[in-house]
Amino acid sequence: MWNLEIENIGGIRLGEASISAGPNIIQASNFQGKSSLLAAIQTVMGTTGQFGEEHPLMEGADEGHVTLETEDATYKTTLERSVGVDGNTVSRSGETYLTDEQDQVAARLFAFLGEDNPVRAAVREKDQERLTELLKKPLETENIDLRIDNLRSDIVDIEEELDQAEKATEKLPPAQEEVTQLEDELEELKDRRDELEEKVDEDTEQRDLRNELTSKQSELDRKESQLERLQKQIARREEQLEEKKAELDDLEVPEELDLNTNIDEKQDRVEELELKIDLLGDLYRSNKAVLDENELALITDVDRSISGDTFDCFVCGQDTTEEDVEERLQAIKEKQQSLQDEKASLDEEINEIQERKQEIRSNRQKKEQLENKVKQLKVDIQEDERDVENLEDEIEELEGEVEELEAEYEEAEQEEEEHSSELKTVQQKIGTTENKLSRAKDKLDRLEDEASDRDEVEEELEEKKEELEELKQRREKKYDELVDQFDDAMDDIISTFAPGFDGAFLNKIKNPDDSVEFEINLAREGRTTDVENLSEGERELVGIVTALAGYRTFNVDERVPCILLDGIGQLAAEHIRHMIEYLENTAEILVTTAYPEAGTFDGQTISPDSWEVISNEEAAAP
Repeated sequence: MWNLEIENIGGIRLGEASISAGPNIIQASNFQGKSSLLAAIQTVMGTTGQFGEEHPLMEGADEGHVTLETEDATYKTTLERSVGVDGNTVSRSGETYLTDEQDQVAARLFAFLGEDNPVRAAVREKDQERLTELLKKPLETENIDLRIDNLRSDIVDIEEELDQAEKATEKLPPAQEEVTQLEDELEELKDRRDELEEKVDEDTEQRDLRNELTSKQSELDRKESQLERLQKQIARREEQLEEKKAELDDLEVPEELDLNTNIDEKQDRVEELELKIDLLGDLYRSNKAVLDENELALITDVDRSISGDTFDCFVCGQDTTEEDVEERLQAIKEKQQSLQDEKASLDEEINEIQERKQEIRSNRQKKEQLENKVKQLKVDIQEDERDVENLEDEIEELEGEVEELEAEYEEAEQEEEEHSSELKTVQQKIGTTENKLSRAKDKLDRLEDEASDRDEVEEELEEKKEELEELKQRREKKYDELVDQFDDAMDDIISTFAPGFDGAFLNKIKNPDDSVEFEINLAREGRTTDVENLSEGERELVGIVTALAGYRTFNVDERVPCILLDGIGQLAAEHIRHMIEYLENTAEILVTTAYPEAGTFDGQTISPDSWEVISNEEAAAP
């Protein structure tokens, strides 16, 4: 059992209601607060003000609230009006039943099925683009499309890294072979040196001088090889630096301040438009109802004559006719439509700005990464250049030492025998081979390091691809489930209500860019037909079925325990009963509206007789 206390919400000044499990029917005439009760429930649920509409604070009231008491907790939600330079704004505070954004969006679209339900409105207005946007909305709150785009970008980067690791892997065998060959050559040279040293009888001074010369020559070769590697490394890093700089220059990141200001202004304008649209709609419907029900005598004196009925305008008091009032009502309807078109255009602009803001945040993040990489490359290049300068100084010093030692050795060497000459050559070859071996081992170590990352990179790539595929499959599964749920619900509706069309199905259209659109297709007497050709009641049935498909696809029954239904006066009383029977097992609680002339219904009837509503106050006014 739910207990509601309502103050200054919609048309209800003060009111209380108890809602039980199963069907709850608010049964009353126009302007008695039926729709206002549903608005109060939506307020405490936390779903009002989501799609540009204003929170339903009573006109002229500065504050209103709804208190919901359930078996488990109590929630009190307050609406407050504030006046600023841009006019009146209404804000919500306090506790709401739903707190998660995705739950609120899903409930607003697929569980709260009033006449102003966005899905019903999109079907009614045959706005396929808007319908697609709304049906995909719960997935958008999870940023699935953006996450898919980011994953695709990550996969491209990882594939480039994997390509480098694979190239390093391909170079490993020849590098390993080169190391092995040089190790064998060095071992043979050392064996030959040992043999020659036994045969060469030279004094200690000449041997020491030769050993020192060989050592210096080996050190010089090593330093020169190290210098060459450093110079190549600098060249590679400078090339990377230029690439990153070019990528950074090509990356455009506009300022976001103007977007924030712009979107705030547009949202304020949307809220202002929503209030005006609601006001015009209320004005149109109330006056239209008086004319359609032929109840002018209730509110003014009617002078009936052969030439036509005249009466005092119930607004200004001047003489007028029903045709004049109809003409004014049509003007009000056209003005309302004009405001609705402006609001729809602003909603589209707001969505584009929000998408642009997301793009800006993504580009800023990428810019920051590029800037950090550029800074690091510059630091690495500077360190390498300092190492090059030090090596060049050391090489210059070693070259001088080697030149002096060679001169000393030539002076000390009088008669170089064949074995002594060969020994010197072998010693030099040993030094050269040791340097080659050192370079080959360095190269092998570098390739092994690069290749060792291959498994890790492959694993990361596989994880990213799996995550991407999982997101795509999840998105497609939801899209397919949405289509199936629509078809199942439509089959039930057709068999229960026997509308004037034979069938309807939700068509999922896959675009070349991997995006998806939804389109409702209808058939009548074996031919395709259009929503525009359906009766008003049939259009509302299709809209309700579409919302219910979303309800079941996104498991809205697990998010909110109730379904709200309003704006079904176009249906006959029998069909309203069928709809209540169809929905009562869908949710734990069903709250719907009905006129008294529709008769009795199974379930709890909620009467607004004890409520204080605006229409009662106006009727009591002198």
